[in-house]
Amino acid sequence: MFDERNRKRILQELKRRRTKKIMLQVPEGLKMQVQGFASFLEEGGIEVLISADPCYGACDIKDYEAKRLGCNLLLHVGHSDFGLSTQLPVIYEEYRIDFDPVPLLRRNLAQLRKYRKIALATTVQFLDSLKIAKKFLTQKGKKVYISGAGQILGCETTGVKTLDSVVDCYLFLGSGTFHPMGLAVQVEKPVLMLSFETGELSNMETEAAAYKRIRAAHIEKARDCENFGILVSTKPGQMKMKSAEHIKNMLDSIGKKSWFLVMNEITPEKLLGLKLDCLVDCACPRIIEDFKMFKKPILYPEDVARLIS
Repeated sequence: MFDERNRKRILQELKRRRTKKIMLQVPEGLKMQVQGFASFLEEGGIEVLISADPCYGACDIKDYEAKRLGCNLLLHVGHSDFGLSTQLPVIYEEYRIDFDPVPLLRRNLAQLRKYRKIALATTVQFLDSLKIAKKFLTQKGKKVYISGAGQILGCETTGVKTLDSVVDCYLFLGSGTFHPMGLAVQVEKPVLMLSFETGELSNMETEAAAYKRIRAAHIEKARDCENFGILVSTKPGQMKMKSAEHIKNMLDSIGKKSWFLVMNEITPEKLLGLKLDCLVDCACPRIIEDFKMFKKPILYPEDVARLIS
């Protein structure tokens, strides 16, 4: 999971804190390596409990479970601090990956010709690649912007999208479409993705337009729905009960029936047997992408306001 230097650094930090027992939480992509890392820590005198639940981000920490199981600390690997209050100390080990984006940028430079002002963004794993990319693109005559560290989350792009009025496009560097798609549906300028896996540069415009059409269609379908399920997550960074209560009041005001549906991981199977026409997502804002699985319209909280306008 980590090279020898980082493993020793983490072990030393745990010992400095006089930690005896920890819960180790990693994303799915690192689970194949987690046993070796846990064994290393145990050889160093630290008792390790491995969280086997899926981990979707720093919004999904297992601090409550760790405390109940007698741990002194939660070691959360792969994500940066989400700013949550926690039941016990948490070490956020970001897990950076060294990757030189220059060969891929050089290969796709022609597609960037019409964009002079470019905002760069990536996930925490590839943050070190941004400075390399900025230097290369600047040498090629581009004006390059990085907001803050340049990091975006699947659900949070506030810092990066502040550049919307300044740049000609956004360029996401990394892997997977989850994060650039999250940005593309929130900004006006084009979002390009340079995949570190395929080496291809693609425009997220088509996907973002389809997403917006689906969202508009869900709002229209919801106007004829009567029974609404308000999804509430118990994950620390997704628990939005006040928003859910506000939504229920709004639905009540237009004569719709609604129920709070509380769960940790929201899946279609947990809704079987419930007579619902429509769902309102007060948990992870990316649930709507799985609307085909739920087989019902899914609204964001702000969409509900359009039902009563």
